[in-house]
Amino acid sequence: MGYRKTLPWLAAVAFFTTACSGASGTGPATAAGSSSASEAQNKALVLRLYSEAFNQDKTDVVRELVGADYVQHDKSVPGGADGQVKQFQDLKAKIPGAVATVKRTAADRDLVAVHWHASATPANEATGEAKVDLYRVGNGKLVEHWSITQTVPATTASGNSLFSDQYQYANGAPTLSEEQEETNREFAVTAYRKLSDGDAAVVDTSWDPRYYQHNPAIASGTGPLKQLMQQGNTSPSATPSASTGSGGTQFGHTLADGDLVWVFSSDYVVADIFRVVDGKIIEHWDVVADGQQ
Repeated sequence: MGYRKTLPWLAAVAFFTTACSGASGTGPATAAGSSSASEAQNKALVLRLYSEAFNQDKTDVVRELVGADYVQHDKSVPGGADGQVKQFQDLKAKIPGAVATVKRTAADRDLVAVHWHASATPANEATGEAKVDLYRVGNGKLVEHWSITQTVPATTASGNSLFSDQYQYANGAPTLSEEQEETNREFAVTAYRKLSDGDAAVVDTSWDPRYYQHNPAIASGTGPLKQLMQQGNTSPSATPSASTGSGGTQFGHTLADGDLVWVFSSDYVVADIFRVVDGKIIEHWDVVADGQQ
């Protein structure tokens, strides 16, 4: 639910064409293709980049974790371990004293996604940058990387920060099976596609009325979401799809881990995270690359 130009996240996804790809980018994810043990190992490997390489300046850890043929999709950064080191160093030069605070992670098959806060004052979530990284892991090494960065605004329409958790389980978060995670992934991706294709009725069937919003320009609740849809339908010139003639929605990678479903745009400038509880979307975060608002 990221923003582009003058219209919020609806315009961002309406720009894309055709259908959603699966967790690997080649088709729907299946429980049979997943291994909880290997996913946990992949997640632990990736998190060392933040706890050791970034926060402790251990560049040798980057060289330990990154494969020789590491593909970096940020065209301004060289590939390989040196490119990843440079990316971290450039961020620390931009934000002196920056530390990485990981907010949420997902491991799904060979992919690991990380939502994190880069700030010299991490206790203040209205500072620094919001970031989402997506890694592919192969043979115990990082082999591919995408990244999205958004400057954190001072205020948000909902009053929620870009990082906080608003929904609270009465008895703690449940442990979900691989099958339930896949069910959530298919549900959220399908609902998101329908909404971006102009089906406002899906809000009533797939979104919880409480809907906690972390996009800085949209208030919480389903009312603002439906109002956004009405704006999109009555002002088609504001949507990229109106000029391109494209219909439908195309996403890049999608992941599910626990109660969260992650959806990356096909050009990897927007990442959406949905919390699914009892068959409804109840909370949403996104990171939208600077310049796409």
